[in-house]
Amino acid sequence: MTRILIVEPIHTDGLAVLEARGLSIERLAPGCPDTELAEAVARSAAILVRVRPLPGDLLGRAPGLQIVSKHGVGCDNIDVAHCSGRGIPVAIAADANAVSVAEHTMMLVLAAARGLAAQEQAVRTGDWAYRLTGGGFELAGKTLLIVGLGRIGRRVAELARAFGLRVLGHDPVAAVPGVEPVGLEDGLALADIVTLHVPLTAATGGLLGAAQLARMKPDALLVNCARGGIVDEDALCERLADGRLGAYASDVFAAEPPPADNPLLHAPRTVLTPHSAAMTPEAKRAMAVQAAENILAHLDGRLEPRVVINQDALA
Repeated sequence: MTRILIVEPIHTDGLAVLEARGLSIERLAPGCPDTELAEAVARSAAILVRVRPLPGDLLGRAPGLQIVSKHGVGCDNIDVAHCSGRGIPVAIAADANAVSVAEHTMMLVLAAARGLAAQEQAVRTGDWAYRLTGGGFELAGKTLLIVGLGRIGRRVAELARAFGLRVLGHDPVAAVPGVEPVGLEDGLALADIVTLHVPLTAATGGLLGAAQLARMKPDALLVNCARGGIVDEDALCERLADGRLGAYASDVFAAEPPPADNPLLHAPRTVLTPHSAAMTPEAKRAMAVQAAENILAHLDGRLEPRVVINQDALA
């Protein structure tokens, strides 16, 4: 019988999708030892994973592996190259969390633009006079650069236009009606707000380094709901400390959870959340269901190419 490995807990509705087919399902406990994970991987035909790393040497222990299904869209915890070399598709829950992450992005944009953290602290410490000088700025009429126009980036564009923002977009392949295409360097120089929505790959790691951050306006906002490694955190902290960046709002870090000595935790003008943008009940259910359905679709020979991030595996 085909054995399905669920590496971390998922919504019960996703589990029910697999159980309805009478498949052999193995579920691991959160934080189980690496040895237990390795033994389970070795006997699996399909793996459903959230954030646990699946390096090539681990996946190589599974001779019968047919598909890796991601509970979400970011696959930097999976050795995709290894899967491609073996013709194993890596499928994502493509449509599951775009709304949740886009709304979280706009929450961070608003929090940074209006200086929410400082305003709340002023109230808590009795500094009522802060209201006279700490109101932040309006979004209407400002320019937003969206880096990455996938499902999340396109949803952010829709929300941003409702706030009256001029929307620029940088994406090597995608074009979106109502979004002005622009090169990255030019877009960074023009934008009052920059939001990031690209996967972490060899091409995007360090995409915003010291030189790119220097292109931004000194009062611009940078919002990251993609992956921490896309931004050079050291260069970012230097600009925040020197007052050469308006604010940084982020749901992600290069190392997660961030160690106590991560300078971002103590940097000024920051708004930080614990990689929770996709953790709404609606998104968690949708990710679990779509991840499970992708496994069944592949076993049935009907997996949609649009949800496969390593298209070469399909060849």
